[in-house]
Amino acid sequence: MADEPQLSPELAAHIKRVLGVSMPTGPGVSLSAALLRRWFKPSFSGLERLPGKPALFVGNHALLAVDATIFHLLMHYDYARFLRPLGDKTLFANKQYADAVIHLGAALGHSAVVTALMAEQKDLLLYPGGTYEAVKQPEQRYELMWKNRYGFIRIAAKMGYTIVPFAAVGPDEYFDQHLTGPEVQQAQLTQLLIQLGLLPQDLRPDLVPPLPAGVWGTPMPKPKATFYGFCPPIDLSGYRGRDITSKQQVKIRAQVEDAINLEIKNLLLRREQNRHRDGLLRRLLNL
Repeated sequence: MADEPQLSPELAAHIKRVLGVSMPTGPGVSLSAALLRRWFKPSFSGLERLPGKPALFVGNHALLAVDATIFHLLMHYDYARFLRPLGDKTLFANKQYADAVIHLGAALGHSAVVTALMAEQKDLLLYPGGTYEAVKQPEQRYELMWKNRYGFIRIAAKMGYTIVPFAAVGPDEYFDQHLTGPEVQQAQLTQLLIQLGLLPQDLRPDLVPPLPAGVWGTPMPKPKATFYGFCPPIDLSGYRGRDITSKQQVKIRAQVEDAINLEIKNLLLRREQNRHRDGLLRRLLNL
């Protein structure tokens, strides 16, 4: 999210387009929400902590990013918070993908776009781990992989925004993996596609997804009970209009990370305490 001196025509058009998107409605939305609730049994805690003003929601991302769709839809349909998910430029480079997700409220995670959305007082959704967390290996479940990303902290502070850290437990276990991302990248078929020019020579490891194994080895996600927990909000209004120092950025980001990690532990415990409520069919589907 590096600052840009001026907007390109493409970026200006993108900002205009995403600002023109409103909350989707209709039977499709309500049906999708009902199906997700039925399959994943989601529960939300800490709702009383949600600020009565727009905020930047920051959370841990799950394997294959299914969690983003569920959280985004249920926050909109059940709690009337229409979050604008922020995505990687490599995803938005695909026009078909961009057209589909922009219609649902998603936007490019560029500093100018984020600043414009905050200026219009929009709720935003960000997973700083991005594709790194979405293609994680099994031993990295519930691990924050934010690398050296501080841009969202700088922008939120300068805009005087509130950050709402939140955690999700369940989505990282919707899938096991037949092959991990690195194994897929080294597979003969992948290498052949690279040689044929159907995949780029410099294929980014963080963009290579694993071969998922959901319900009984199929691509259908397992119906794992899903828990979301909101942490105390971090009000950055005191920094409005200021360029914060590197030390301040590190301190604020650590505060966000620590809150999420603590909430992950709380939700894992809560899940164990509620595991006996799963029926026989749900247990079989989760094998």
